[in-house]
Amino acid sequence: MEQLYIVKNIHKADIIGDIHGCYEQLVQLLQKLGYEISEQGLIANPIEDRKLIFLGDLSDRGPDRIKVLKLVMDAVERGIAISARGNHDDKLFSKLSRNKEAKGELLKTIQEIDEQGEAFRKRLIAFLDSMPYQIIIDNDNVVIAHGGMKEELQGESSNRMKAFAIYGDPTGEFDEHNRPIHNDWVADYHGERTVVYGHIITEKAEWRNNTIDIDTGCYQTGILTALQWPEKALVDTKELN
Repeated sequence: MEQLYIVKNIHKADIIGDIHGCYEQLVQLLQKLGYEISEQGLIANPIEDRKLIFLGDLSDRGPDRIKVLKLVMDAVERGIAISARGNHDDKLFSKLSRNKEAKGELLKTIQEIDEQGEAFRKRLIAFLDSMPYQIIIDNDNVVIAHGGMKEELQGESSNRMKAFAIYGDPTGEFDEHNRPIHNDWVADYHGERTVVYGHIITEKAEWRNNTIDIDTGCYQTGILTALQWPEKALVDTKELN
């Protein structure tokens, strides 16, 4: 049951960029935001009138992907958080539910999931299936999507929207590191809704045309970034490294 988007009457949110298995930095960032972590490694408390929102790409690459999945799943199941669907989450769901091809980092993630047992696997599949492509909050004023969202696709239910939500706007070409090259859709964005996204690593989260990319490449840099809305305050783990 894939949800295309979620519209919630949420006015205050803590939006966290791509985690990629970096549990230690996730805990540090959550604590800076005012959340307590239990002895079980989960979020112990919601913050009144605030919602945690994750931008997806929860696993792969980092050292503690299972811990991250458990924390985020628990937070979503308890109503503390919502998590958008990233491309890594989408590929993981395809592998677990339809046995689609897996390679590279995904193979390691699958191995670690298998070690958790069948009950965890079934719970994870249900969680991944429920991840929305778009999250729209604050009286329809803010769009949150892993890869970003062009104005004409906001709130739309289509395969084109889904692809943009998880992959952004790739050109089909690759750079010298075999990473996809993306069109700069933000340069032409003039929408009234604020768009918060990740997917493309940025050295520094900065506002451009009413959009902001908060993926600061935690698995490479150790810096995980959150945007607090409506304050527009950026909180990260930079000084903790």
